[in-house]
Amino acid sequence: MVYSYQVVKFQTISFVQGTYWSQSVSDKGILYKSLKDPFSKLIVQSASGLKKLYRVPKDRTVVVTNDTVHFLGELA
Repeated sequence: MVYSYQVVKFQTISFVQGTYWSQSVSDKGILYKSLKDPFSKLIVQSASGLKKLYRVPKDRTVVVTNDTVHFLGELA
């Protein structure tokens, strides 16, 4: 399974199964780390209202800055 790096502008973002993420703050933005094996999920809704579900591998970090999310993952 190949995961690709995503940079997505979003209107809302939902971290599915919230107990499977850790959260911290850095100078880059808000960091969420995927804790669930084999993956955690997040839903990104764009400004156009389109929603997409992504899977993020365990131990990968999602960076949220302003209205942009950066992460390694794949569409579910």
